[in-house]
Amino acid sequence: MTDKKRQDAILKILHYIQNGGDFATAKKMFQEEFDQVDVAEITAAERELIKQGLNPAEIQYLCNVHADVFKGNIKENAVNPDFATPGHPVHTIKLENMVLKSLVNDALLPDLKKYQAGQDTLDKIRKELSDLATIDKHYRRKETSLFPLMNKYGITAPPEVMWGVDDDIRDLIGDASKIAGEEHPDKDQLAEAIKKASHEVLEMIFKEESIMIPMIDEVADQDDWYNVKREESQIGYTLIRKPMNWKPKEAKKEAGPISVSNLSSFLINFEEGRLNLEQLNAILDMLPFALTFIAEHDKVAYFGGGAEIYPHSRNAIGNDVFSCHTAKSRPLIKKIFAQFHSGEVDKYEFHFTPHKMKRCLYLRYYAVRDKNGKYLGCLEVAQDVTEIRSWTEEKKKI
Repeated sequence: MTDKKRQDAILKILHYIQNGGDFATAKKMFQEEFDQVDVAEITAAERELIKQGLNPAEIQYLCNVHADVFKGNIKENAVNPDFATPGHPVHTIKLENMVLKSLVNDALLPDLKKYQAGQDTLDKIRKELSDLATIDKHYRRKETSLFPLMNKYGITAPPEVMWGVDDDIRDLIGDASKIAGEEHPDKDQLAEAIKKASHEVLEMIFKEESIMIPMIDEVADQDDWYNVKREESQIGYTLIRKPMNWKPKEAKKEAGPISVSNLSSFLINFEEGRLNLEQLNAILDMLPFALTFIAEHDKVAYFGGGAEIYPHSRNAIGNDVFSCHTAKSRPLIKKIFAQFHSGEVDKYEFHFTPHKMKRCLYLRYYAVRDKNGKYLGCLEVAQDVTEIRSWTEEKKKI
């Protein structure tokens, strides 16, 4: 079968699913046409569906079904030998997944079965669900470093879908933990919640290892993986110790002749004084808030500031700013940038307490313009104001 015929055959199956076809028939259609299918072929077909007008709201559900239809028949690419090296980001992901699978299959589900049979395993179940909830770190590392890397190379639909599923899994684990936390949980409700969460956790492990990692491996270079590695400590790890150090075999190339290290003494004249690059860089990194600058074409250009509020990735530099936000928050971000470009608005500010942070965040967006009013980009300033809000007295002494 030619590549074109294979693509058309995959699209036919995906159209059948999109139009409400049943799972068993879709699986049979696939098995009649294919022995195995490559990850790149599935991704290309999904991109074609989106190009043909697939409603973004349907992407998450449909891609989940696609993964189930093709499961067991996805061709395995040659394994990158670097991935077996302790400390490599992929080795770390797979190590965490191995622990998570064991937690679900060897502890949580067996203890649930015992609880349903009348044994007192509720405390163990509560602890196991608490451990499972630390999967948030695993997902946040993926969303912070790997999704920008995929977007960097034009792989846009899969990270958007996975991000939505990650959030669903967090909610499912939270729902199960809430039921388990009751004094006398309903056994049927608890069983349903735990089984649903466990199923989705295991399905995501399959998607990460059989679909996401092979996709990234086709495009990422050593420097990309090194960026991912260096960013891991921003968030931490799930149920494993801090991994060994890892560096690419080839030395990482420096930024070039205009990097700060090469021109540390280069002076920049401002209207009221001058600083060298080393001083400017140090000052920016000491400011008590997190900075992000998005250039005039809505591409991420710079991360800085001394506050570690949002984890971020070097792999996001140059990416479309909208790809850095969830589908849920994207309409608001698009509205802000549209009004900055038109000149209708020059500033937006928000203050709220994100559930995961449990601290008050003050977030500001500024339209940056030159003296003639030309739009140069957007400066995002994020500040933790939890302590500031609690001030009741003046402080004038050391």
